[in-house]
Amino acid sequence: MQIQGTTVTALTKARETGPQNLMQLWMGEVGVSQVMPRYSAMAKSGFIYTARGALQQLSLAGTAMTGLVVWNSSTPVNGVDLHILKISGNVAVTSATMTGIALARGTGQASAPTSTTAASAYGNNYLGGAAGSGNAYTVATVAVAPVAMWDVLHNTAAIATTGEDVGFYEDLEGSVVVPPGGIITFVALGAASAAAAVNLGIMWAELPV
Repeated sequence: MQIQGTTVTALTKARETGPQNLMQLWMGEVGVSQVMPRYSAMAKSGFIYTARGALQQLSLAGTAMTGLVVWNSSTPVNGVDLHILKISGNVAVTSATMTGIALARGTGQASAPTSTTAASAYGNNYLGGAAGSGNAYTVATVAVAPVAMWDVLHNTAAIATTGEDVGFYEDLEGSVVVPPGGIITFVALGAASAAAAVNLGIMWAELPV
C-alpha cells in the first residue's frame, strides 16, 4: 500500500495552516493517536446516535412490537449501515413470567413501520447534531416479525418481585450491522413484560454502505 504525504516526527497544526500531514514512523508505520476513546472521532463527526425506551412494556417477537425498535430508513443507493456499538437495559417492575430479554433483528422493512410511537429519547451524540437515518420507536408495527439473535438478560421469579437491577450493558463494537431496510430491536422471552417495566437503550454509528 502506498501512502503519500509529508513525513513528520510530530503532528503539526495542519488543519489550521494547510494540507493535513500523516505522522509516519521510522519503519513506515502510520502514527495513530489513542488519546481519545475509540468512538470519540465518530461522535465528533456526528456519526453516532443513541435511542432509549424508558419504562416500556417489552413484547414477544411479532409484527406489533413494543419496547425499543430502530429502523434503518436509508436506501441501498447512497445509504448508510447502522453499526451497533452498545446496548443496555434493565427490568424495573415485577415481570415474573418474562424469563429473559433477547436482542433481535429484522429485515425487509422497505417502508416506515406503522402505528408508531417515538422513542422516549433519541439524538445525535454530538449534542445538537443533525438527526440520522436510524428511526427509533417504542411502539411499531413492522412488516416481518424480528428473530431473536442472542439472550442479553435472564429474568427469574426469584428476583421478579423487585425487578432486575443490574440489567445489561454490552459493547458490541459494531459487530452487528443493520443495512438499509433493516431493524434492530429487543424481544421478551417466555411472555411479554408487565406494563411500564423495562428500560432499553441502543447506540449506533451511521457509516456509508
